[in-house]
Amino acid sequence: MNRSKWYLVIILGIALMLSSVLSGCSKGNVAHAPDFTLPSLDGSTVTLSDFNGKPVVLTFWSIYCPACQVQMPYLQNFYNRWSNEKVVLLTVNAGDSAAAVSAFIASSGLNFPVLLDLDKSTSRLYGIPGVPVTFFIDAEGIIQAYKVGSFQSRQQIEDVVTEVFPALTLIPQPKAAPEIGNTAPDFTLRTIYGQIYTLSNFRGRTVLLNFWVSTCPACIDELVYFQTVADRWSDEELVVLAVNVGEEALTVLSVTDSLGLTLPVLLDPDGDVCTTYRRGCPTTFLIDENGIIRAIKDDAFQSPEEIENMLESLP
Repeated sequence: MNRSKWYLVIILGIALMLSSVLSGCSKGNVAHAPDFTLPSLDGSTVTLSDFNGKPVVLTFWSIYCPACQVQMPYLQNFYNRWSNEKVVLLTVNAGDSAAAVSAFIASSGLNFPVLLDLDKSTSRLYGIPGVPVTFFIDAEGIIQAYKVGSFQSRQQIEDVVTEVFPALTLIPQPKAAPEIGNTAPDFTLRTIYGQIYTLSNFRGRTVLLNFWVSTCPACIDELVYFQTVADRWSDEELVVLAVNVGEEALTVLSVTDSLGLTLPVLLDPDGDVCTTYRRGCPTTFLIDENGIIRAIKDDAFQSPEEIENMLESLP
């Protein structure tokens, strides 16, 4: 039996021992993660065993996999929050060209580590049945668990990490709220239609960043005002981003359809971005073309004209 098939047998054996989709591996069935060295998208080379001593979250993906695309913002949020401090995140693209991967990562505003498995030899070594697949490798290089399919939130990734690595404590350090004159914290979120939006990609344009929930009548009222303003301004001048906080996509879609919205509506399912901005709903940030916060409104607008008055306050 060749080495890749041998590893596949072990990994599938672990899967049969899992009490749920994801769980720890018993000590009697140890599977060391196959070591590999792959080129990185940034031009360096990365060897898995170099990270011995730290837990590793290892995800295999491809560009043309819808489920892979779903979890990209959640991987990015996890990477922003934890990676390299307590746990290493490595993503392995399986089989796409370097040019195609580079274009996808750049257009999506992602910056987590991307390794290139151009001939899929590492994917075969791990015996993956398809993508996405994520392996959880402990500090000794042992595969403790794996998940087939996409994660649905950053919190879900964290929950799995703390379950699989119980000695690892994930406690975020409190950060000061962004204020006028500060650079707006960057983020990557998906729209209700699945597109990936990254705030920093809109440098060179004015951005109105609004946080809302459907249970807030004032939030709903001002969404219509934002749409009116968005219709009056060129896309090259102004971008309105309406970030829904913590609600299901179908709930959000129902609201936006009933209001006839065409402006980008983003999903913040864990409330991570709203928490980073440290404000409630509704709140709107006016961000200039350099990514600097120029104004903050902590309650709802009462008309489109009031929104335009804020826009006209920019120098």
